[in-house]
Amino acid sequence: MIRQSKTKPTSEARLNRLERIARLLVRAGMRGRARIREHDDKINILLDAQIKTEESLVTLAESQTHTDRRLDALIDIIRGGR
Repeated sequence: MIRQSKTKPTSEARLNRLERIARLLVRAGMRGRARIREHDDKINILLDAQIKTEESLVTLAESQTHTDRRLDALIDIIRGGR
């Protein structure tokens, strides 16, 4: 069994404890900000990838339209007996 002392902590002991707690809070805040920056970087990477994908899809759709027109012209030539 742990025996608790009935004496009050000194002012210096309380101040030391408060300083330790303040340091812990500062470190926790710094870690939190670092994580937020990491997440922001990852979100930006995802956004860039999404933009590139959308641009690629637009290019692909344009190419497909062009191919469809050429295929239609070829079908017309074949049906015309040329």
